[in-house]
Amino acid sequence: MLLRGGATVGKYLPVIKTAECGSMTRAAQALGYTQPSLGYIINNIESELGVKLFYRDQRGMTVTEAGSRLLEIMRQIEETEDKLREAALASQGALLRVGIVPSVACQWIPDALQRFYEKNPDVMVKMEYTHYYLDGELGVREHNLDACFFTGKNPVGMESIPLYEDPYYLVVSRESPLAQLDEVSVWDLLGKYKFIPTNESFDGESAIAAVYKAFERDNLLDVCPQENQMPLAMVARNLGITILPELDLMGRIPPPELRAVPLKEGFTRTVCFLCPRASERTLLTTEFLQVVQKTVEDWRVQDIDRAENWKRK
Repeated sequence: MLLRGGATVGKYLPVIKTAECGSMTRAAQALGYTQPSLGYIINNIESELGVKLFYRDQRGMTVTEAGSRLLEIMRQIEETEDKLREAALASQGALLRVGIVPSVACQWIPDALQRFYEKNPDVMVKMEYTHYYLDGELGVREHNLDACFFTGKNPVGMESIPLYEDPYYLVVSRESPLAQLDEVSVWDLLGKYKFIPTNESFDGESAIAAVYKAFERDNLLDVCPQENQMPLAMVARNLGITILPELDLMGRIPPPELRAVPLKEGFTRTVCFLCPRASERTLLTTEFLQVVQKTVEDWRVQDIDRAENWKRK
């Protein structure tokens, strides 16, 4: 996603967003337009192409057959124009591309962006979700990302700046007998409990990759979730147990349904800011790193008791 004080909207994005929303009202809200202005833009595009793109009725906007054929081309044009704008901004030193993971996005990114934009209001920031740790490393190495949040060994030729030591917890239903324990060893649970996989379970660089492999033999569920809300919902219904890091659990666990139990093994992941070495990275990357470091420092001081809402008391 591209973020900027005055974000550029591509010519065909109003049509694409209206087709996705099925409603001009919802599309206008998503784009920050008034409904009449959005309707005017769509009418002009239809006139320019000589094709009716939507059927309009009381239920909303339905894409016509001709519109469906053109939508895919419009999406390709928007993608190409995005790349063109990115290349132009990068050549001006006005684009920052950062790989993020959901847990970091929720906890640190809003404050970090607010601080960054106070000093750099005209810089375009492109945030890309990296589902696996290796995705971020490859993105930086191949110059598709300027930096990323990362939890792995420091890759050769790059700099990995530690931000936070993030502990893992066993997550169980409050109905489970495990919920009454002060701590637990994962190896004592093998063959006794079903393990619900998370998006960390399939990442070979994850600190719990070996744990997942051990539990995999007894699994009756074959799923590779892209986010962790579903696994938590399944654990809440006492369908099994799972393991997740603290950052991923904050703000997710509803206290009445789930408990997080400390692990005797003390599994942790070190959340880092991965970027080129100081002599090779851009000034914007260095500025963003400094902002992130300050954000995490303040977050730790201000929220020292933040986990008590969801940890087992």
